[in-house]
Amino acid sequence: MKKKLLILLFFVSAFSFAQLSTDQNDEFTISPNPAKTKLNIKLASADEDVKVEVFDVLGKRVYKGEMTQLDSSINVSNWKSGVYLVRVFNDKTTQIKRFIKQ
Repeated sequence: MKKKLLILLFFVSAFSFAQLSTDQNDEFTISPNPAKTKLNIKLASADEDVKVEVFDVLGKRVYKGEMTQLDSSINVSNWKSGVYLVRVFNDKTTQIKRFIKQ
């Protein structure tokens, strides 16, 4: 368990604060937050396919997919309550945001 936590901390710390910030220049938005059944992801632009991964706080990947449209939804109704990290990335950039599953 300690190993997973250390991996997660390394994973999160590998990205700059600007990429983790919530200012208006973000490449994607998530809603609702907190979420109960569905997490909506909206991209600022769709120049190319974007990959999405969601990790729990222990660093376990609970979702992996691709977005080919500006809007997408993930069914989170069967996930445990808690904090998750949403990673949206392509060849040029990576951004991570936090969301809470109720």
